[in-house]
Amino acid sequence: MPIRDDIKDRVQQATDIVRLIGEQIALRAKGRERVGLCPFHDDKTPSLNVSPSKQIYKCFSCGAGGDCFSFVMNYHKMSFPEALRHLADRAGIEIPKAEGGGQQAEGESVSQRKRIATASGLALEFFRVMLRHAEHGQIARQYLENRGISNEMQTLFQIGYAPDRWDGLVQMIQSKNWDRRGFELAGLVSPRNDGSHYDRLRHRLIFPIFDSLGRPIAFGGRKLREEDEPKYLNSPEHALFNKSATLYGLHLAKKAIIDARVAVVVEGYTDVIACHQRGEKNVVATLGTALTRQHVAELRRFADKVVLIFDADAAGDKAADRAVELFLTGDLDVSIARLPSEPGTKTDPFDLMRRDDGVDLWREAVAKSQDALDYQLEQVRRKLEAADTVTGRQRVMEDYLALVAQLGLSRAGAVRRAFVVQRLGELLKVPGEQVHQLLKQHDRAAGRRQSAEQDVPLPPESPMASENWGQNDVAPAVSGRKLRALELAERQVIGALVRDPKLFDRPLADGRPFDETVTAQVFVSRAGAALFQVVADHLAEGQDVSVHRLSRDLAELDRQDLCDLLTSAEAEVEQITADHQPQQLERLWQSACAALLDHHAEVQLRRQRQAMRDSEQDLRQYVAQRGRQLSPGRIARVSPEES
Repeated sequence: MPIRDDIKDRVQQATDIVRLIGEQIALRAKGRERVGLCPFHDDKTPSLNVSPSKQIYKCFSCGAGGDCFSFVMNYHKMSFPEALRHLADRAGIEIPKAEGGGQQAEGESVSQRKRIATASGLALEFFRVMLRHAEHGQIARQYLENRGISNEMQTLFQIGYAPDRWDGLVQMIQSKNWDRRGFELAGLVSPRNDGSHYDRLRHRLIFPIFDSLGRPIAFGGRKLREEDEPKYLNSPEHALFNKSATLYGLHLAKKAIIDARVAVVVEGYTDVIACHQRGEKNVVATLGTALTRQHVAELRRFADKVVLIFDADAAGDKAADRAVELFLTGDLDVSIARLPSEPGTKTDPFDLMRRDDGVDLWREAVAKSQDALDYQLEQVRRKLEAADTVTGRQRVMEDYLALVAQLGLSRAGAVRRAFVVQRLGELLKVPGEQVHQLLKQHDRAAGRRQSAEQDVPLPPESPMASENWGQNDVAPAVSGRKLRALELAERQVIGALVRDPKLFDRPLADGRPFDETVTAQVFVSRAGAALFQVVADHLAEGQDVSVHRLSRDLAELDRQDLCDLLTSAEAEVEQITADHQPQQLERLWQSACAALLDHHAEVQLRRQRQAMRDSEQDLRQYVAQRGRQLSPGRIARVSPEES
């Protein structure tokens, strides 16, 4: 059933796009707009502009743009009905079940992602109910009480319990007639050889794992019986869950991370919960993996710095190596902090936070965290001081230079590379150029190239400068320069109409009516023609053609490419005409229309000439063919009158 426009209007009007995007990435004021790192490409400097007045966003690097619906659809990978329902729930607007993609028709295919999401939501409620069950949840509740995890934290993190039986969830699925396949895809139930199914999580405390939007996507189960193994059993990876890209607690920590510009990364679920319980809310955890580039790519949208908390053991040293690698190849400062501990013991965040002075000790440790490179260089300095021969010192440095090359110094940006070379030179007490040469030798030995540009292709400086902007369908005779000029004219026509819809009813400079003369057929790119048709249809029907409204309609059509083109067109025209008289916009529009019409006339003339040449060629071929078919006898019998 189609979604009513009044519902879409209400949801769109109730959503502040600055607040919406600000919940996902850090934004700062720049004039009347907000800017931040674009989440749709590997943004190095803030390229995303968010306009409070227009309620749209635009990236001037990768070209992404649109309104609240297109942002949610692209950032959270939702369909339009899903984005509508999410934004409606966020705004407290109730959507009737028949609207927004309710119960699907029988036989209609359902995506794996949707089935997993539905199953995960139902399983979350099941586990939560089991924790509160007077009999089944008693042991789990006692464990939480003994660990000092408050009822508030249990609710906030939605902790649950999987009952001590093989078919607790399976029976619920059967009794409620839920989609069992969705639970299989989510890794919550598994089939037996006889065709029956069993629960994968049994008699375990359940820690739901959420995506950055706060939707359940996986579960971690901690054993409650000493003899059970393993200690933690997590959901397998699936279409919604990639443990190397997911951080536990991020949906609750984002605001605090943005405020502090610092994210603290720990190792376990309860570590995160204990920190949040004591008010340290900028804390997240990895899910059994080291911090990955995907984690860093996620965190760098909110923070300038990551502080890693780990133990003083061999695993900690490996984590330090990983931290240096992320520092070298990323655009985020990575620091290492060690928590205070008694000799011969170790203290994890959970234990520390149970102490009366735990918060003060925690903040002190985070404040004194050591830059990952400094931390590693300090380890090397100790080894150098311990080496009592020149050969030994040389071996220490050779090993470390090889390690730095292996960790990816060649892929670091020019500034970071120069910084590291300088620091190594200070440590070695040799000129930086000599360090640079030594590192190049190690790079060659490792088969690497000293070029960051060859490792990661950079996006074009502007999508409007690319010959591939839009899907071109023009004659090959058009040069690249002319094609770019025509595409610019397309954007100017569209942008001008969006800025001043009255132009649609104005005559062109030669007196011809615009709405009858300039049609989608005169556009040179498929994308431009498609977008113009949408704009023209809206204007002909008297509908709103603001970039805000058009973006919503294009998002509903799942045409993000046209959203990007629309926001680019509007922004370009605004920039050109911002400081001029109103007549400047009409002159720009008239000039752009003339350019498209002139090119269209040239194309039509070429086609007519080609058609005439083709006709002449066809006539010659016909005459020649007929001549070959006439026999000498037939020719001799042809009378002068017949000829």
